[in-house]
Amino acid sequence: MALRVLFVTNLWPDETRPYHGTFVKVQADSLERAGVDLEVLPIRGYDNRLAYAAAVKEARRLTRERPFDVVHASYGHSGVVARMQWRAPLVVTYYGDDLLGTRTPTGSLTPRSRMEAAVFKQLPRVAAATITMSEEMERKLPPAVRERNHIIPNGVDLDRFRPIPRSEARARLGWDEDRPTAIFVGNPEIAVKNFPLAEEVHRRLVATTRPDLELRVAAKIRHDEVPVWMAAADALLFTSQSEGSPNVIKEAMASEMAIVSTPVGDVPERLTGVAGCHVCEPDVDALASALDRALERGRSPEARAAVESLAIDTVARRVVDVYESASAGSNGSNGSL
Repeated sequence: MALRVLFVTNLWPDETRPYHGTFVKVQADSLERAGVDLEVLPIRGYDNRLAYAAAVKEARRLTRERPFDVVHASYGHSGVVARMQWRAPLVVTYYGDDLLGTRTPTGSLTPRSRMEAAVFKQLPRVAAATITMSEEMERKLPPAVRERNHIIPNGVDLDRFRPIPRSEARARLGWDEDRPTAIFVGNPEIAVKNFPLAEEVHRRLVATTRPDLELRVAAKIRHDEVPVWMAAADALLFTSQSEGSPNVIKEAMASEMAIVSTPVGDVPERLTGVAGCHVCEPDVDALASALDRALERGRSPEARAAVESLAIDTVARRVVDVYESASAGSNGSNGSL
């Protein structure tokens, strides 16, 4: 009999924000393919804080009316909502800043995110299990509950993110056929993404070895366009200050991209030793030198081989294993904060 799971998340695309939480939707779809009977409770809290109170009421109603095996909260805020019901064991997935905090442009943590992270770190005490994206995140949890944590990075769809001929991709996007191009994937307005550093790196190379280098920003493009951008570009430049397990890195690896990144989250684990990929401290000279070498070498088939173990359906099976264990034991689900 299929596991019944209530999936609670404040990261879910809708008509207003079609790009919001697409990676969570991809995971939910993979869990359904794995045989999970999944019911999604999306929280539209980005423009209405009262949505969280409404979600608490709805979670209680749903778990009262339906015998769920597990309630899976995706992101720290959702974990607080999901814990307001006690009928089903709780699994909480953390993605990054919900445990690590949110950085300002100067690199310090915002007071609000520091306070929220302090609360979210206590959720494992009243959860059957937790999932973090990296060991760094796991170390933020209270030592007494780390044994119930599972390090499971988000998977990557190897069918969607795959090598596409560069000329074909550039023709589809209308890009210049010959101009060397690096891409920055993310919203430049989000401070933690550290876009000003990427701009500095670009300016440095234009002023020295690569005067015709173009830096394109993939922000607010449709998720189905990202693989085409990755196929069309010559390298990915990733300059974040803090991450959990950034999906864009794994997607770029699956696309055989050359990658230059700062050492955040599990990026060093993913890229160290992979030909054509470089992990550098957030220093303009170091990143510029690495990007120059990455552009010189070109595509990295080795990167795709290195990420194949994180195929989306393989990762879904690991999450299902967590569900089964939580449902069978419910260890920790009756504690108190």
